[in-house]
Amino acid sequence: MKLINKFTLWYICITLTAMLVGFVIAYHKVKSGIDQGEINRLKAKNDQMALQMRKGVSPDTYMRGRPVEIKLLENEVPLTKYDVYEHTFFNTMLQQKECRLTVKSFYNINGRHYSISSYNYVTKANEIFKGLFSSFIWIFAILLTLTVLSARFVSRLILAPFHHTMKKVRAFNLKDRKPLLLPTASASELKTLNSFLNSMTDKALDDYRSLKEFTENASHELQTPLAVLRNKLELLTESYLQGKEPDSIVPLIADMQNEIDKLSRINSSLTLLARLENNEFENRQSISMSQLITDALQSFSELLDMKSIALQTHISAGVTVQLHPALTDILLGNLLSNAIRHNVEGGQINILLSKSRLVISNTGLPPEVPTNQLFRRFKKGSRNSNSIGIGLAIVKQICDINHFDIQYDYAEGWHIMQIIFEESTENLSLLREEISTLLPEKQY
Repeated sequence: MKLINKFTLWYICITLTAMLVGFVIAYHKVKSGIDQGEINRLKAKNDQMALQMRKGVSPDTYMRGRPVEIKLLENEVPLTKYDVYEHTFFNTMLQQKECRLTVKSFYNINGRHYSISSYNYVTKANEIFKGLFSSFIWIFAILLTLTVLSARFVSRLILAPFHHTMKKVRAFNLKDRKPLLLPTASASELKTLNSFLNSMTDKALDDYRSLKEFTENASHELQTPLAVLRNKLELLTESYLQGKEPDSIVPLIADMQNEIDKLSRINSSLTLLARLENNEFENRQSISMSQLITDALQSFSELLDMKSIALQTHISAGVTVQLHPALTDILLGNLLSNAIRHNVEGGQINILLSKSRLVISNTGLPPEVPTNQLFRRFKKGSRNSNSIGIGLAIVKQICDINHFDIQYDYAEGWHIMQIIFEESTENLSLLREEISTLLPEKQY
């Protein structure tokens, strides 16, 4: 059933209910109004006759030609001033039912008690019912006809923007990569719907582009280690068949192991990204960032010594952030491993931690792509890098779900990574002075 038909049916049901209730009310109001008007008129007639009798005028002169009955009360006088009687009977002359309304009033006239009764014929209840019911049928028929006819016109006029929106939505295709661009509607409900559909389709387009790029990059990244494994297996098979020495086979097995480790890292990283996007790390705790950075640097000390990298730190004590414990380890591990992996032999790493931010800078070769693109999946700063290109994408995702701001810059041989936990309420001049002792002056 169409929406306009549902509205029409609902409106007709409400109207029918209201008219039925109004019919009952009108019937009782009209009947009581007619009866009360006649009762008042008969009471006035009785009062007028009693007044004439008090003046000494003979009631015969007033009763002549009038349906009035006067009786002298010998027994106990009723307490009420008047009684009303309604009597329905069949009129043989007119061959129909008649309704007679009688009003009997009681008076004390010159020390004697009288009852004066007068009557008249009033409209019967069934006649009132027939008249009202006939009017009700005509009014409802006219209202129903106008509602049904006007509903089609109103549907085309008022719901035209809705039909236009539905036509646009049906024609929308992600493969076209074109935004929906719905017009602004005048009705608030349609305006909300169009705004929601625009934002939803824009998000779908962004997700589609990201998914397509991710699929292509993932396929490319997975093909490389698989091709290497295939070649190494062929060489290993040939070496075995030719009966070569074990010493020549060991490097092949080592290379294969490295490629298997790379595949495992890609799988683990993609699984972690999926869990981050599904908000599976919502249990935040107050984490001591000062202690965790100190512990992480301790675990990376051997790698620093192997590449002869000098480390300089300025870690404020008592710095805490609201973060999931597992994500904190992943965040610091990726940042520190990147700073070591992409450093030069005999280079330097500087670390600054304050209440508002974490700054990690390291020497290294300039990236081959803009720094803002390195947060995308499978984007590498160098084509010859052994990295799988997902580490910074994981760091960016962790910062996004925890509402941290992350910035990456390269200047004068320094890679500078900043994670801003909150708007700084610290002494800015003091903070700049501390950063300047660790990082290039032109950046701060």
